[in-house]
Amino acid sequence: MSYLLKQDTLEPVQTCGCGDIGYLTARTLPVDLAHGVGTIHHVPVYHCREESCAEYTIPYAVSRRLEELAEQMESSGLDEIEFSWKNGDNKNKGTPSIDGATEQAARIQAFTLKFLNREYEDARVILVVPGENMFLQSNIDPCEYYLLRYEPNAKESGIWFSFSKFYYDEPNLTYESFLNWSEDGYIKELAVLALEEIEETLIDEFGEIV
Repeated sequence: MSYLLKQDTLEPVQTCGCGDIGYLTARTLPVDLAHGVGTIHHVPVYHCREESCAEYTIPYAVSRRLEELAEQMESSGLDEIEFSWKNGDNKNKGTPSIDGATEQAARIQAFTLKFLNREYEDARVILVVPGENMFLQSNIDPCEYYLLRYEPNAKESGIWFSFSKFYYDEPNLTYESFLNWSEDGYIKELAVLALEEIEETLIDEFGEIV
């Protein structure tokens, strides 16, 4: 699987391994290899956010990709690797062709997923809705939030995200509560950014990645 396709879309909320609601996050996981135990970093999983909970759920699409990555590690003799959906130099070799819209959707989803658990000096990513939204929470004021939202109907060509700011009274924002609140809440749009501008903009706004 060179791309995360539509049928493999990851939902922002599923079930943690403990049975409670699980939120999409990222973890470093061990993997058994022919030459020993390896490590795969930044693997998308569902977890309930309870610090004492050691359980988690691996999405089916992710588990299939872990098998492919393990094969790559064994063939290359690697002990650790960063989780990714693309096969690097093997792109388009032996993979089914996909249309432009599906490839773009896959690109957007993969882009948003790489922000899971990312922390900046002044803010941290608390929630990712793959291919749609990324939520950041201020480290200075826990009721101050920022939202990057994919704008599929942007007039300009390319991939665009709106960058907005809002305040929410609770320091523990969930996707469900945001959906209910946002119908009546006040969200101030700060800018509309091309995909290529997002990384630099977030560093300018929140400081370097920790």
